[in-house]
Amino acid sequence: MDNNKIELLRDNINSIDDKILDLLKKRAEVVKEIGAHKKSRNKVVDIEREEKVLNRLLKSSKIEYSKDSIVRIWREIFQASTKLQQNNKSTINTKRSIDSIKVYKGGKSSVKGKDNIIKLSSNENSHGPSPKVIEYINKHVTLSQSHRYPNIDGVKLREKLASVNNLNFKRIVLGCGSDETLLFAALAFCQDGDEIIHAEHGFEMYSIISKIVGATSKIIKEDENFKINIKSILNAVTPSTKIIYLANPNNPTGTYLTRREIVELLKSLPKNIILVLDGAYAEYVIKDDYDPGFSLADEFDNVVITRTFSKAYGLAGLRIGWCYSSEKVALILNKVKGPFNTQSISQEIAIIALDDKDYLKKVIDNNHNIKNWFEEELKKLYINTRSSEGNFSFIETSEEKAIKISKHLTNEGILVRQLDSYGLPNCLRITIGTKQEMETTIKALKKIS
Repeated sequence: MDNNKIELLRDNINSIDDKILDLLKKRAEVVKEIGAHKKSRNKVVDIEREEKVLNRLLKSSKIEYSKDSIVRIWREIFQASTKLQQNNKSTINTKRSIDSIKVYKGGKSSVKGKDNIIKLSSNENSHGPSPKVIEYINKHVTLSQSHRYPNIDGVKLREKLASVNNLNFKRIVLGCGSDETLLFAALAFCQDGDEIIHAEHGFEMYSIISKIVGATSKIIKEDENFKINIKSILNAVTPSTKIIYLANPNNPTGTYLTRREIVELLKSLPKNIILVLDGAYAEYVIKDDYDPGFSLADEFDNVVITRTFSKAYGLAGLRIGWCYSSEKVALILNKVKGPFNTQSISQEIAIIALDDKDYLKKVIDNNHNIKNWFEEELKKLYINTRSSEGNFSFIETSEEKAIKISKHLTNEGILVRQLDSYGLPNCLRITIGTKQEMETTIKALKKIS
């Protein structure tokens, strides 16, 4: 190694860095002048302008740095420019993406002045967990060991999941709900300025997770049937894309991608992009062309498949979920997973729930039958539902009627989800509850039909 040569080159870099600093100083002066001409200090961000700048720079760039590095550098500059224009003197600041997060609220769970409500707003399993779970809780679950940490990696539950699904337990990562495993993927593979692709009307947490890690959301628009097109996803891919989140089936629209479509997507994607298939409602799908399994994780290194115990298994309150991926990706996800992230009780009860396959089948059959009945009754009331998979019905109507239905049902003590926060103010999502709950809902709707 020629140390003298290296030192000369480093001196050269120092000189270049000084020139870059001088250019940044000049840029900052111009940025502040632009900010002075803007009407509001709170509305200085111009995303369209930033995208045009990035596109221009990428087209004209002839340097050795990768294109995604260039994008990250300039997005950092954009964030710094925003702070300059806002002239925020607060000593407590966060990154720009965090500032723009709208806190996830979920479906309503109570109505003022009403005690006995029917909650059809959060896609919970209204039938509750397996009777075997209830029996186990009554006989065995105590808080006598609450001073002890849970198993750090939930190996017993992972081994059970592997046995039930014919998987490799080493490639299973547990989460506090599947939401946490979604976050693991972004934490592991994204940096500030990277891009995450997700559907326009997909699970709200995808956008929030993107902002948490400082990534930019690239939104995919659906077709007239609310379905995502594979070509649209591929057209949105850029050198900065690191993750694609796809709920399959999708919440709240209930549309799904076939196995053939997903394979086509994976074969066309660059191998460095992680496709996260969110299967929160997978157990409910009964379509022949849908893939309810995990073989994609054996065929492709860059896929993460998530599952939850919150829906079909009826354990939403215990917050337990998991994901499956290639060995390489699982090792990376485990590095960002916090220790003891799932509770002892949750791990124990999830194992019991997995044993009761008959109850799971009963829940799925009940959902299918009650959903068919409910949607036929809605038809008679001239309330249109879209074809959907999952434990919910997706209603498309006018915004005026959606508000009217939602308000009326709330007054009747029945909570449903009007989808304003999803950009679908003319749509409703109604969880399929018990037969009695859905009969009560239809009786209530007849009063305004």
